[in-house]
This record gives sequence, C-alpha cells and structure tokens, in this order.
Amino acid sequence: MINVRHIFRNIIVPGAFRIPATVSVNGSIDASVSGRIDGNVRGDVKTSGKLVVSETASIRGHIYAADLVVHGKVYGDVYITNKAHISNKALVKGDVNAMVLEIEEGAVVEGAIRKNVQPVLKTDLSHTPVAEEIKVSAAVDAETGGQEEEEKNTSWF
Repeated sequence: MINVRHIFRNIIVPGAFRIPATVSVNGSIDASVSGRIDGNVRGDVKTSGKLVVSETASIRGHIYAADLVVHGKVYGDVYITNKAHISNKALVKGDVNAMVLEIEEGAVVEGAIRKNVQPVLKTDLSHTPVAEEIKVSAAVDAETGGQEEEEKNTSWF
C-alpha cells in the first residue's frame, strides 16, 4: 500500500537540484532552491528551501535548510528554520536544531535536540551554544588554577 503522506512529503518543486545515488560530492553545497540528495555528500549542505535526504543518501557535514526530511544517514549537526521530519529509517549523528521536529518511531538521533536555534555562520561563532560552552569551560579551567591534573578530570566544576 502506498503511503500518500510519504509521497507528498518527498515532492520537490520544479527547478530543484537533485544528486543521484550514483554521485558522490566532496565539498559543500550551497543552493537557493530546494533539493533532494540520493547520493553521498562530504561537506555542508545549505539551502534556503526544503531538503530531502533519501534512504540511499549519506551526508557527512552540517545541514542548513528551511525544511528537512531525512530517510537516510546524516553525520553532522542539523539547523532547520522551520520543520524537520526524521523518518523511522533515518540515522542522525549530531545535534538537531529546528522550530518544529517530527520523529517517527524507530528513528535514531544521537545528539541534542533544540528548538528554534538559528543557523550558525562560520564567521560569527559568538552567538552559538558551542561558543558559550567554550567560554564557560575556559572560565572553569581558570578558576581551578592550581589543582592537579587528576582533580581536573574528575571534577564537574
């Protein structure tokens, strides 16, 4: 039986890009249109539209998009400004940042899930949660000052 919801979720508008299963991309993709990836990508994928990652796809890099549907494998953080859907066959090893998140039973997400986190620009890391964590841990290390190395490794503070 054909799942109509599945068909409509995977529709891509005319003029969108598509990377076939037989194609591997080494480098980042930056598109202003929606797209579908069936092949392998080693690099960040940025689009201002919808991105569909099919069951045969594998992405090793961060994803920045308005909407996302994942059926394949993603090894990197995901930044979605609208809605992300992770199917029951998907594997995401990285943080998922989205305004709306839909995860089917059976999906694997190994990372943090955050709501409404804006995409990170490579040049401005001062507003990212990672940058805040780095600042906090640097302040903690400065406070521990004279502690021995063994004490630093076993202490939360």
